[in-house]
Amino acid sequence: MLTAILTVAAHAAAPYFGRPVIEVLEEFREQGSPVAYSTALVLPELRVTVEPVAAGTMNRILEILKPHKLTLEAVEGIFVVVRADDPHEAPSNPVVAAADEDVLENITVSASRYEVVGSTPASSIRIGRQSVENMPDVGSDPIRITQRLPGVAASGASARAHFRGGELNEVGIILNGQRLFAPFHVRDYQNIFSTIDARAIDGVEIYTGGFPVRFGDRMSGVVVLESADRDVPRHTEIGISVFNTSLLLSGSRNDTEWLLSARRGNLDKVIQSKFGQPAYYDVFSELQFSLGNNTTVTANALYADDAVTIVLETDPAEREEVGSDTKSLQAWLQFSTRWSNRLTSRTAVSYTGYDNLRLGSTGDAEKVVAQVSDNRDLTEVGFRQDWTFRPNGTHALQWGFAAYNSEATFDYSGRAEYNGLSALFAGQASAVARRVTAAPSGGSYSAYLADRWKLSPTLVLQWGLRWDDQTYTGLASDSQLSPRIGLLKQWSDKLDLRISWGRYHQSQGIHELQVEDGLSNYWPAQRADQLIGGIQYRLSPTLELRVEAFHKRMRDMRPRFENLFDPLAPIPELQADRIRLEPSRASSTGLELSLNGSRGNLSWWSSYTLSRVQDRIEGRDEPRIWDQRHSFNAGLSWSGKQWELSIAANAHSGWRTTGLALIDNPLAGEEERPLVAVTGPRNALRLGTYTSVDLRVNRHFDVRRGSLSAFIEVSNALNRRNTCCIDWDIAVNDSGETALESSRDYWLPLLPAIGFLWEF
Repeated sequence: MLTAILTVAAHAAAPYFGRPVIEVLEEFREQGSPVAYSTALVLPELRVTVEPVAAGTMNRILEILKPHKLTLEAVEGIFVVVRADDPHEAPSNPVVAAADEDVLENITVSASRYEVVGSTPASSIRIGRQSVENMPDVGSDPIRITQRLPGVAASGASARAHFRGGELNEVGIILNGQRLFAPFHVRDYQNIFSTIDARAIDGVEIYTGGFPVRFGDRMSGVVVLESADRDVPRHTEIGISVFNTSLLLSGSRNDTEWLLSARRGNLDKVIQSKFGQPAYYDVFSELQFSLGNNTTVTANALYADDAVTIVLETDPAEREEVGSDTKSLQAWLQFSTRWSNRLTSRTAVSYTGYDNLRLGSTGDAEKVVAQVSDNRDLTEVGFRQDWTFRPNGTHALQWGFAAYNSEATFDYSGRAEYNGLSALFAGQASAVARRVTAAPSGGSYSAYLADRWKLSPTLVLQWGLRWDDQTYTGLASDSQLSPRIGLLKQWSDKLDLRISWGRYHQSQGIHELQVEDGLSNYWPAQRADQLIGGIQYRLSPTLELRVEAFHKRMRDMRPRFENLFDPLAPIPELQADRIRLEPSRASSTGLELSLNGSRGNLSWWSSYTLSRVQDRIEGRDEPRIWDQRHSFNAGLSWSGKQWELSIAANAHSGWRTTGLALIDNPLAGEEERPLVAVTGPRNALRLGTYTSVDLRVNRHFDVRRGSLSAFIEVSNALNRRNTCCIDWDIAVNDSGETALESSRDYWLPLLPAIGFLWEF
């Protein structure tokens, strides 16, 4: 009884604490307060963390918003919730000069944009640092979180994903303004983890299409990450789990802030040595300080080191092994300057160094015996400058340019001998030997101009033009122009309509020379035209419906190489099922529906995607391997004082595969094989439906110094056998005839993990 009385008394004394911020804002609005906000900024999961004590309604609202780095701006007689300019201090006086341009800066016109900000409980498409960790994804990887979004296809084994039918390399990853180069561990085998520590980032902004012109040279999507704020003098985190051991240090003093994250992978400690030694680590650091009142200097560095050996077949007679030694360093120095209240700039100089040696062998004498040595190096220096000018309350102009100079070296040699079924493929030589060396160098340049124009209080137009060019390709002329336009119509405070069209080019990076498949030349930039339309309807302050349709037409496609049956081969380029594809064009079309909500401590999300992606090859439409007609994602997260629980489920149509048949060789002579293996129509068949249910439980403990958290995570908790590939072989049946036999391999099985985190 006493506990109940104290609880009621405490709630009466603190009528706002613990309640959803949206709910409190709606209460103030009902009382007549002229407050406006967007649920893209004031997330349904945000809760009041400090009971306001200031006099006056607006000042109390400011107190509520301040812990979430939000504030109020006076615009045309109302107070609009916007991000605080200074992340450490929101203004105490809500009556500031009307700043329509600041509000304009926070309006999102682009379709297909998902903003992931703040440390909030998990929801469908708005997921922050804390929620990335609580999401049941392998290794709490902030890049894997994209695989929960509609329109994204992923195997689950790799941290990389296909955005709306595009290839894996069509997604750019940007950290603190710098596009990252190959930010993955185990790069030469599935890119299993990213090199980015979820504890070191604060927010993720994800575009699955329709991104602005300041982002370029990618055709499908952009993932933008910002490092975590340092809002205390000193903060330390020590973590250990099945996947890694980590240390994070951060803090601030006067005008200086710093962050250091260091992680070492633990897989080499937990798996048996006969399956390899996947050892890797990464270090990220950031130092920020002020030069006077108007310029901030930020120094960033990201270093990753892999010494990885993977053994897929341990039988000495059939041993399959691939090893890689990779070192990658990116460092960039950035100057952010406020020249006036209307003009700001950001200038950055950068360095990238990359060194990769891949050695592999397969020793199956009944199929293929192969060896590979692949050594690649890259050095790149760059300069980038971005400007923003807000002449008035109706325009926000942006422009910028970038220049990079790169040098790369390639030294590749590979050979293979084919036996058994591998030697029976139509047109397959009995042996292959390749040696390719190259040392390209040159520059890549870009410039852009964009304007966000407020045509009326409810109508915003965004347009832009981008130019790119590359000189290392050796092509006579391959500059690219990319126009884009978007329109936002706010029909009411509950309904938004967005439509955008844009052209997106993607050049072949200097490091992407296809030497492993015997090519030593670069190809012209590919092109994608995207048309996207969508509506966002807020059924209630905590329930939102989003519907989006897209059509992407791809042109100027460069050749690509795929393995028809086994995407997990350790040396894929030397397998007998390797084919060269030369599509004249490709297309991706889809419809995405998502419904997200929250109630109390519970938040949930769900999405369904209907899509089709196909190549046009020699006059025929052929689906891509990762074409998944139907896809469904759902999950929920519950957060209490000491416990947190997250469950996520994913199901989609099985990926595509190709049939195989063994027939009499019509051209067989005395020296020809009597049988030949022929493939059916490419990707005409589907594998079984992919289904995975993942869960994670966190428990928080108060300790003498700081706090301690423990978690248990299970990926593929139902141990679903999701087929990834088909392994074909030949055998002699009971009648003495040679026939095909097949077996299936699978994506990740049930994968449990535990871990601990100490914060102080």
